[in-house]
Amino acid sequence: MKKVLFALVLAGGIFALSSCTKECNCSAKWNGEVVYEQTLELQDGDKCSDYNTYVNVLGISAELKCTPHLF
Repeated sequence: MKKVLFALVLAGGIFALSSCTKECNCSAKWNGEVVYEQTLELQDGDKCSDYNTYVNVLGISAELKCTPHLF
């Protein structure tokens, strides 16, 4: 029971830290290779996932993936 409670507290702490962050780490990929990485500052009400995009045209893929900057 203690292990389950510890896991829930740990998961809640990580969620709380990621929900109040104001920066995202974004990486752009072209055909799976990272082209550039950038730290993006969020505006009020924005989420990192709002900036995620993926396009695949004629076998060529381009992706922008943003994740919360935790620490």
